[in-house]
Amino acid sequence: MTGQPSDYPSSSMSGRTGERGWLGARLWLLAVVAVGMLVLAPASTATADPWARGDDQPEPEYLAWSRPGPYRAPINRAFPVRSFGADQRVVATYFFYWYDAATYYEAQSRRTFDPYTFHPPDLDTISFRDPNWYEKEFRDMLAAGIDVVLPDYWGEPGQYNRRVAPAPELNYFATEGLPPMVEALDRLAAEGTPLRIGLFVDTTIMNDEDLTTERGKQIFYATIRNYYSKIPPEHWAAIGGRPLVWLYDAQRVYKFDQTTFDYVYERFARDFGGMSPFIVRELQWERAKNTGADALLQTEGLYAWGAAPFGFADDPQFTIAQVGPGFSNRQFNRPDPIHTDRQGGRYYEDQLRKALLSGRQIMAVETWNELGEASGILETVEFGRQYIDLTRRYADRFKAGLPPP
Repeated sequence: MTGQPSDYPSSSMSGRTGERGWLGARLWLLAVVAVGMLVLAPASTATADPWARGDDQPEPEYLAWSRPGPYRAPINRAFPVRSFGADQRVVATYFFYWYDAATYYEAQSRRTFDPYTFHPPDLDTISFRDPNWYEKEFRDMLAAGIDVVLPDYWGEPGQYNRRVAPAPELNYFATEGLPPMVEALDRLAAEGTPLRIGLFVDTTIMNDEDLTTERGKQIFYATIRNYYSKIPPEHWAAIGGRPLVWLYDAQRVYKFDQTTFDYVYERFARDFGGMSPFIVRELQWERAKNTGADALLQTEGLYAWGAAPFGFADDPQFTIAQVGPGFSNRQFNRPDPIHTDRQGGRYYEDQLRKALLSGRQIMAVETWNELGEASGILETVEFGRQYIDLTRRYADRFKAGLPPP
């Protein structure tokens, strides 16, 4: 992700019908809980902290967009997370779900270039509202040996009040896409072939917030809480019982320090049955920012975005083995484009070999399907399933702790 192209399509499509039924059920449940609280909660529990009791106290104006789901305390008390082991090797991939065929073709009728260098075979029907599309992609991930999908999450309507190309209108896809995504996960789980889902926060939505303030910390944490509270816990990706919270870079974050993460650890445990998150930071989160102190921060993981264009990051400070097949944004005809040739798969395979030799616990594929940057390993018209098969060959060896073939 190097920033979304400004010449991606605009859209006249509107409406948020995809989640109405799901929202209706959730609002009914919240209403029942709220009535119970009015009867049972003593007046002495009032507090200036809207989350101190972990319930649905009114939130401040700057959280007016916040719409948490039902899978959190006190509404939900059971969190049956099926975790990976604390030291188990895991393969994850970044998944972009903002695609919509109608929007793409409408834009193509107006522009003089194609933003996609490679094309999935179902491009005519692709939609973030369609559970069948998610199911197809998730099955292919399992075929590639991938254990964890990391959807690129852009928050809720009103949180980031700008359109996120190539999705239609603002960023409604980020929440509209979750119910059909869960439906696809349910289908796989029912067949005994589960795929686990983590959270990849696209930190662009932080809007240059100061995450050392109470306001900033609440905004940051609400993004994390609201996402996980909309997904049944049996689908959550967790390492050693700790759900995965994965952060993109810190370009759109003004200020943060260790208290930013301490706040998340504390609040997450209150809302999710005492569990603590497994937080993976991009390199730009390594040290405190704009605090006047060059303080090294502590969470569970550290990685460098950019394997697709720039290759494997060998520095031993990284705990994530990030790999990518190549990259291109020259199709947008911008100054100083980046183009990293796939070399028939050799560029990717070289990084996969390094991942196997790295000794790191988690391998992350950059990306599954970022079509606008030509960094996907998904099935395409141009490459078929070459990169799915190549990934599987090395994913199996990575998880078994074996050397490269």
